Amino acid sequence: MLRPTIGMIAVLMLAGGAKAAQLTVQVEGAVPGQGPVLVGICSGSLDFGSCRYSQTVQPPAAEFRVLFPDVPEGSYAIAVFQDTNANNNLDRDPRGLPLEPYGFSNGTGRTAPPSFEAARISVTGSTLAKVRIARSPLAR
Repeated sequence: MLRPTIGMIAVLMLAGGAKAAQLTVQVEGAVPGQGPVLVGICSGSLDFGSCRYSQTVQPPAAEFRVLFPDVPEGSYAIAVFQDTNANNNLDRDPRGLPLEPYGFSNGTGRTAPPSFEAARISVTGSTLAKVRIARSPLAR
């Protein structure tokens, strides 16, 4: 009798997991031919290591969409940058300010350092989030 009970518990635990959502990120402000755009879906902080989901896209137009079809429902922040020198890094000056075009969800980070709280979005079901990338004032 013990085995069926353990099996039922395992099934109930798996069934109670986080539901998957479909997140579509609409990127605006890219410059086709100026390098790939990296889109990161971050949880907990905006540090690169916390962006569990990411895609790199050659922008087909100034505005395009990136689909993340299987993201667990929850709170995330979106970080995007156009890698103009294709080195897979957001290049910064000695003070840490971005040298390449960048953007975050909710338009945060344009006038002050971005925070996860300010960029936080809720992802449930089918979610559309818009991120505008803009040239850094320090861009080369």
